[in-house]
Amino acid sequence: MNGYQAPPLSKLNKTLLIVLAALFVLQTIGRMSGAFSLVGLLGLIPSETIPWRLYTLFTYPWVEMELFSLLFNGLALWFLGSELETNWGSKIYLKFLCTAVVLAGLGYVMLNLLLFQGTWLGGGILAGPAGLTYALCVAYAVIYPERQFLMMFAFPVQAKWFCLIMAGVELYMGLVSGNPSAWGHLLSMGIAFLLIRFQTRSVIAWWFKDGGTRKSVSKSSHLKLVDKEDDKPKYWH
Repeated sequence: MNGYQAPPLSKLNKTLLIVLAALFVLQTIGRMSGAFSLVGLLGLIPSETIPWRLYTLFTYPWVEMELFSLLFNGLALWFLGSELETNWGSKIYLKFLCTAVVLAGLGYVMLNLLLFQGTWLGGGILAGPAGLTYALCVAYAVIYPERQFLMMFAFPVQAKWFCLIMAGVELYMGLVSGNPSAWGHLLSMGIAFLLIRFQTRSVIAWWFKDGGTRKSVSKSSHLKLVDKEDDKPKYWH
């Protein structure tokens, strides 16, 4: 990102990065030895998720197979996730991550079972933190649309356009390249946008209010809608 300093690594994101790195090492050892596959165990398999592997709705983002992808997504968790966690608080941030992950996973399963079953468009295992990274990018872009990312680490692009470009790339990957994971990533982006853009709607507001109770909806909470002024957040703060 252009002119942007990395925020301090938050405690929650530090924990998530440790989990990602540890599972990556285990996955690499299992793959090289041929003893086991964490992707097969923790990844989201559309035809098996309901009802026997519901736990994979929570575990699929934490199994990464490629080192470069691990580094890229880890940096996104640090740079974007740490600032969002600082603004929202750890509890709200964790709820956002879990909501985006689970709803995107459910959407991916439904797409495969209802529309893509038996076609070349679906059927693949969904695994890795890319969808989570895209959700964070969208959340960040909605809050800070004018901030700049470095496209390919060289070309400055405003956050809002960066996300649209990435959505276009994922759509191409899903339709033309036959990469089924692209649908999971697009779902993550869409869910993140809806959660942030419509965060004042009753259901979303109730879910993200402190303590998640009806009583807290009527009272002031950690979250509030603020006007965009210079570089201040436009939504949750």
